[in-house]
Amino acid sequence: MKLPPRLRLPSGLSVIVRASTKGDEPYVRGTVLKQALAAFEAGHVTVASPTGAPIAWEDLSLVDFHVLAAVFAKIGLVDEEEVEVDCHNCGASLRVAPCSKLEISPWVDDELGDPELDETLPFAAPYDIPAIDLGRVRRVNTVALEARTVGLARTLIASEHLAMSEAVVQAAGIVALGQTREPARIASALDTCSEASFAAITHVWGESHYPARLAGIVRCASCGARNDVDAPFDRELSWNVERHPSSSGDEVDAEEGFPSLETFTARAEEIAAELFARVPGEHRPLLVVEGGTAAVDDGGVPLLGSYVPPPPAPTVSVYYTTFRAMWNEDGPYDWDDELLETIEHELEHHVYFLRGADPMDDEEHAEIDAEERRLVGHRETDRRAVAAFGASFSDFLRRTWILWVLVALAFAFTLATQR
Repeated sequence: MKLPPRLRLPSGLSVIVRASTKGDEPYVRGTVLKQALAAFEAGHVTVASPTGAPIAWEDLSLVDFHVLAAVFAKIGLVDEEEVEVDCHNCGASLRVAPCSKLEISPWVDDELGDPELDETLPFAAPYDIPAIDLGRVRRVNTVALEARTVGLARTLIASEHLAMSEAVVQAAGIVALGQTREPARIASALDTCSEASFAAITHVWGESHYPARLAGIVRCASCGARNDVDAPFDRELSWNVERHPSSSGDEVDAEEGFPSLETFTARAEEIAAELFARVPGEHRPLLVVEGGTAAVDDGGVPLLGSYVPPPPAPTVSVYYTTFRAMWNEDGPYDWDDELLETIEHELEHHVYFLRGADPMDDEEHAEIDAEERRLVGHRETDRRAVAAFGASFSDFLRRTWILWVLVALAFAFTLATQR
């Protein structure tokens, strides 16, 4: 894949990237980020404004650098190792080079601006985290960050297996824990804080420096689920800093409070009995509570519920694992209300089926198509549609050419006999 002629970066900066031909060996051994940094430092890669004015790599924002590094891996300018992750829906093992699955067209075609995919957390306000001991008596529960350039954050990128230190805190731009702004005290607290507290800080730091668009999209061969894998996969604070947590802290079981499958099934049956009673007996659907792997929609998203029309019998299914995954990932919610809404929604599909047309199904497929355009980019989606049409038309001609020859001969014969 060729280096794109121009990229629009998250900061709004438009850049032209130039690179020398890469040999068989990487610029340096290590992560995608480390290799990208080495390529800049050695002068193998340079960036310039659209007018050709050079841009110092040290002055690039860390967010912009992360996008450039991922693009470099995508096109093969730096090497990327495969990683092994578990499918979030069925648990199957997936091996993938995440940047190779990254959709880069939104940066190439200047189609950024999606509030969910392109915006990062602002640096202005402190963020809540699980409490951290600051000395023997004080506890703090907020962290504040400042933006960093590549030059300021170089230590985090270039070095491996860093001990938590004042230098790491400054490179990461962690400027305050609570009211404390002394890097040495912050480093000491972070070195020994619980895994839950440090994970929260890592999450906030990642959300501030990596747009959600930086993910390789991988479909599970087993269940069809879409898995968004971090690209680049190895990120600064999440893998590179070694700590010495003194305790597990106030760890919480994510699944605590969510109902068992038996309780969930019993409640689903109660709801269905009331709702399905409104449907004439001969058209009444069946209810299935699926406790295993959830079905997915055409976009690969695990379903809360689904409807399958007859034959043999109309069936409404609800997927326990998807409800539970929402609880684990996003925190407690009113699962009973969500279950009621899901069964009502699937019953609406059944009612529309009985009427002969289902506009809800059309709307849901339109939403899936719109999500695809958000991820891939509008222009790239159109380019792929044109390419697919061309490929299908060429394949059609290849398969039917003999028919067209016969038609042409018959037409020529008809014209000849009419003279």
